Amino acid sequence: MNVSLLKNSDGAWSTWTPMPSLSPAFSAENGHLRVAGNGNRHCFGAWTQRVPAQPGKAYRLRVALRCEGVEDLFLHVTPHVVWRRGELPESSCAEDAVRGFRREGGRVVGEDVFVAPGNCDGAEVRLLLRYAPEGVVLFEEVSLSEAEPPAPRRVRVGTMKFRPPRPASPADHVRLYGEQIDRLGLARPDLVLLPEFANTASLPPCRGVDLWEFAEPIPGPFCAMLAEKARAYCAYVCAGVVERDGDFMFNAAVLYDREGKLIGKQRKVHPYWPEEPMGILPGDSFEVFHTDFGTVGIMICYDSWWPESARLLALKGAEVILFPNAGYEEKILPARAIDNNVYIVASTLNSPAAIVTPRGDLLAVSAVNNTLTAEIDLNDRPKCHPNAGGNLNPGPGGARWARNANSTRVYEEILAEVQSSYS
Repeated sequence: MNVSLLKNSDGAWSTWTPMPSLSPAFSAENGHLRVAGNGNRHCFGAWTQRVPAQPGKAYRLRVALRCEGVEDLFLHVTPHVVWRRGELPESSCAEDAVRGFRREGGRVVGEDVFVAPGNCDGAEVRLLLRYAPEGVVLFEEVSLSEAEPPAPRRVRVGTMKFRPPRPASPADHVRLYGEQIDRLGLARPDLVLLPEFANTASLPPCRGVDLWEFAEPIPGPFCAMLAEKARAYCAYVCAGVVERDGDFMFNAAVLYDREGKLIGKQRKVHPYWPEEPMGILPGDSFEVFHTDFGTVGIMICYDSWWPESARLLALKGAEVILFPNAGYEEKILPARAIDNNVYIVASTLNSPAAIVTPRGDLLAVSAVNNTLTAEIDLNDRPKCHPNAGGNLNPGPGGARWARNANSTRVYEEILAEVQSSYS
């Protein structure tokens, strides 16, 4: 099946809304489908068309649209498929939503591939607008076509629990962590993760001014070793380092690509309290980095205590979160993985090294001073519970779809109330 649903519609499109008070305004213009909020902040409705579908086959849904008055596509515009089975109610049907948009000229294109569940007999395509009183969307192309199922995206990751014996010089840190990477390199990993403070972890006990002495610019001697190992093993390498930047110092994590090129760094947004009196400053953003196997985010140690850290990375598209740390609360990682439908890889000085699945399971764990590797499939990220947010809310960043206008408004009101209490 390869159906252009607009060109071959023959009047097959109809409108849908849960109740009349929520209905947007619908109209057809020059073969295009228009839906508008019409001043109703509670609007929730869609153009809809049902077509045949075969269980177990993969289908690509593609839409091209123009829009205005839409602040957040992921919140307000939701092209999706309801996998129908006879006349069963929607609550008994699986659903899949387009998970990504891109710009093509003056238009926005969204497309995704889904596998029809084993008990369906049809696909109902819905072009949904919700909670956008000023929103106007014009769908210029809509198609549903047979496709190849998504191939596995297997990634071998390596991590460690390791701290050099104390006291260790900066040169010792370079040598000993290089040896740990060599051990992991035997497994031919795609990605190697080192702990937080990897360039200073076992320096003699010191004051903050002494830590400044050993902080290094990026790149410095330790980072040069990381780049060399990345080239030697054709692997991405990430490590936590104490960074000197001009007159300032940060707790950072660097990421090198397979050719030994620095592709990004993440500064710790939430320094643990003893770090701040030592002169370490907080970072101010969470970034994601694009690799040849997928999208990676980094949170550093104490960042994990804030659920927003992992949430922001997932909303930006992270599929795996790297977690260099000195030590962590073991109960937190499964929650962060489950909340955001991501893999988490932990490398540590004191806690277990671990690889956690989106279900919150420990795929691999190490409680002693050694290395571990495991293979993950970034296209295999099932929910920990079949009804966790519904099938309309898949990763990455399932909360993109689970959010709604009311919850966003409530958060903003609470923040404003808290701020006004001490202003």
